[in-house]
Amino acid sequence: MTVKLLLVAALLSSSPAAAKPGETGSLSALFASLNSFLNGPVRRAPRVAAVAAVRGGIPTDQGEDLDLRLLDRARALRAALLRPDPGPGDQRAAASVYDALAASEFVQALAVTGGGEDAAAPKRDAARALASWAAAPRRVAAPAEVKALLTGPAAQIDDKALVAAGWGGYVRGLSPSGESLLEAKAGWAAAPETARLDESLKSVRDSVREKKLDAGAEARAHVLAGRVLLALSAADLRGRRDDGAVVTASAPIPAGLEDGPAPAAADVPFDPKKIYASASKSVALILCTADEGSGELGTGSVVDAGRRRILTNAHVVIRDATKEPWPVIHVYFKPARMTGDAKKDMQSPVAGRVVAFDRALDLALVEVPSLPAGAAAIPLDDPRSVEVGDRVAAIGHPEQGGLWTLTTGVISTFVADVGGVKGKNAFQTDTSINRGNSGGPLLDSRGAIVGVNTSMARKAADGLAITSVNFALRSDVARRWMAAQDETIAYAGAAAPAPVRLIAAAPAAVASRASQPASIPAPARAAKPVQITESKPYDRDDVIAAEIAKMERMGDEMHQEIQRKLGSSQ
Repeated sequence: MTVKLLLVAALLSSSPAAAKPGETGSLSALFASLNSFLNGPVRRAPRVAAVAAVRGGIPTDQGEDLDLRLLDRARALRAALLRPDPGPGDQRAAASVYDALAASEFVQALAVTGGGEDAAAPKRDAARALASWAAAPRRVAAPAEVKALLTGPAAQIDDKALVAAGWGGYVRGLSPSGESLLEAKAGWAAAPETARLDESLKSVRDSVREKKLDAGAEARAHVLAGRVLLALSAADLRGRRDDGAVVTASAPIPAGLEDGPAPAAADVPFDPKKIYASASKSVALILCTADEGSGELGTGSVVDAGRRRILTNAHVVIRDATKEPWPVIHVYFKPARMTGDAKKDMQSPVAGRVVAFDRALDLALVEVPSLPAGAAAIPLDDPRSVEVGDRVAAIGHPEQGGLWTLTTGVISTFVADVGGVKGKNAFQTDTSINRGNSGGPLLDSRGAIVGVNTSMARKAADGLAITSVNFALRSDVARRWMAAQDETIAYAGAAAPAPVRLIAAAPAAVASRASQPASIPAPARAAKPVQITESKPYDRDDVIAAEIAKMERMGDEMHQEIQRKLGSSQ
């Protein structure tokens, strides 16, 4: 019902050029158009077959992706703005970068081939937007040749013509190499409206990169991305700090929770098959959705069977755009027999409710009304017994992998105060951890949790990907935080401490997700990690789309039932 009303609102919205990008009414129309697009053509489109088929941005003759250069610059500037003392010119510099990216998207819309009338309409919008872009004054003036191109015949505008007109030099001027910028401060996040624009930009750009859109939908995607980027160029990009935000893990330890002497390492053979058999029934798939087509998928671990509580990452269940839990949270447990088909293996979900979360530590507790048979609490182990080189296992749902996948590796090193958050200590591991694993358990040889797997950006300063460097928050960080939420858990093999009566639970944090430490130690040499899965690869976007479609069908059925009852009462 709600999605259909949004689709109608999108059809009634005005033309993209009808209002200035910073106006509230214009943003409302923009979000409605995005909802219509993501819930229509994007949902129906198949996924591209391979990464090699994904189209890039505007290249130079040297093969450099100019869009990627601008996006990297935007990310660095946005991080520098998430602090109480941002650089005086960082807001203006970021606005200029988004402004240039918008022009690039409009040009790419015109470069789409085929599509007939379906592509003609968005191309007309793109041509009008480029003419307005060329005529507008800006802090860093575009080359005269670029302006002349963008105000000329639309049929002559494409990526090659743009580069030939001097676009590469303009982009490099907006994104100088080697400039040192300030890092983000824990506890600071973008304003909700800006975060929603960020979320929207990611969704529409992902649709071009990951879905096989027809020409009309592809042109429309570029136009919508351009409109979002123009809105970002006009938005207030400075960070905000909410009152009462928790940005440190150094709160006093409740009585009875002191760790005492470090335990000896457990002398238990590492048997991945036994670990998986004992823990996988208690590992949950957490699927979060919203009406407009966005969502998040992650992993969680049952840590308190009596209270039916699941430990996961905050970024899995807390939406960046609102800093609140996702509207719909469904929790799935591993079926007794896996088929390899995500639709069949994801049955009988239960509703999840976030009872506590901390965005600085990236931890959350989710409560469910019931647990399936055999879903016992996975014990926590004292991480001080873990040493570099120890073998560990992870269970989760890595994107483009299988559901309830087991991967193994070793502890590579220890990282303290991740992202500048005091007490946010983590293990670095070469165990394969990808999007979808977030919030899942890192298990030792006894099958106990020694870490909570988390998702972090892993990219070097030169843009190259960093591989085999993954992170898991240590179990003692999670244990102390849970104790502050009146959830006291003993380590495996230890006597359960007396319940802690707290005067007031620690406030839920709304800090931004912590960034990667500036310096990352090299991983330790170890045996090649292995990956075991009972199922074929699944498509994260398809799973989220299927969940939203199920919500729509339920809404339709409710509406039909109401109409039937109204008709029978007349």
